[in-house]
Amino acid sequence: MNYSSYINYIPYITTWAVKKLFRKGIKIDFYCGSLVDYTCFKKVHQHFPQVRVVAKTRSIQKALERENVKSILYPSFPDIVIMSRHSTRKYPGKSIKKIGMRHGPYHFKNFINARFYNQFDSFMFTSPTEALQAKERGINNGIGVGYPKMDDAFDGTISAISVMDYRYKANLDSVKPTIIFTATWNKTNYSAVEKWASRLNELTPDYNILVTVHDWTTQDIKDVITKTPGIFYIKDKNVLPYLMIADLFVGDISSIIAEFCALNKPMITFKILEGKRTTDEIITMLDEMTFRVDTFEELKEIIPQALTTEKNLHEAKRNHYNKIMFGDLDGKAHLRARDVIQKYIEEVK
Repeated sequence: MNYSSYINYIPYITTWAVKKLFRKGIKIDFYCGSLVDYTCFKKVHQHFPQVRVVAKTRSIQKALERENVKSILYPSFPDIVIMSRHSTRKYPGKSIKKIGMRHGPYHFKNFINARFYNQFDSFMFTSPTEALQAKERGINNGIGVGYPKMDDAFDGTISAISVMDYRYKANLDSVKPTIIFTATWNKTNYSAVEKWASRLNELTPDYNILVTVHDWTTQDIKDVITKTPGIFYIKDKNVLPYLMIADLFVGDISSIIAEFCALNKPMITFKILEGKRTTDEIITMLDEMTFRVDTFEELKEIIPQALTTEKNLHEAKRNHYNKIMFGDLDGKAHLRARDVIQKYIEEVK
């Protein structure tokens, strides 16, 4: 428990107990720390329309409003809380059932301390394999359900027609191959964004270029990208449809790699400096299922091969790692997540 948790604890549990005395039925909340969190929960929310979305801040509430998502502001006092952040301290006391879920697929950086996971009653990982890996690290409440956000790509929700709508929105040239560039936060040692942000104009004559970067990417980098003629900068929080229209992926070590891998198309990743949260497992995975480059010059050389003669080079490895990262890509992860939540609803009744 951190310092703020001690201050919050007694007033919160007292208020919770009083509200519990006077309310009817079960209150279930989804605590939303960012719009990305809700994007990952949206498919599950369809099964529980009674679940209230609780925005961390007013700015997040406004962002949700723009997506036509109704929400209330924290604090709230539910019987069950679901979240995609390690923020259980905001809902202290053992009377509240706490369910965690990933806000990105798999762990492309090492697990944080097990105690943050174990504060949940259950934590939904993106595969049975990941749940087993978590258990080996002392995380004793893991359940592998899959990644509900990806279900739309496999259950027909995003149709061929709607994909064409996104091609039109991005103003893609039907003759050119489409490459999506992604990057993790540039204030870490893991981002490769500075290797390509100022050089995208060298690719636009031959390729459609889509770009999405980490929300916290510094504004100077974003400005360089958005001012490049001929690129499409993705502002949508749900990038899945754009991944589906791309022919090739370029990234570093962010979890969006897993989302593109699930679509089983070729990927190029920049080698990055290894740090305390990088793992041998992830580096090996990237070595085996993606084309690896150090520089932008190497990237330019490998793109034609990745799109043509060698585009299926890593297909077997992608399938292998998809099983590790997602379990079954059957479009039913949201149903498995539903069942986990329903179990706690039955317990609280």
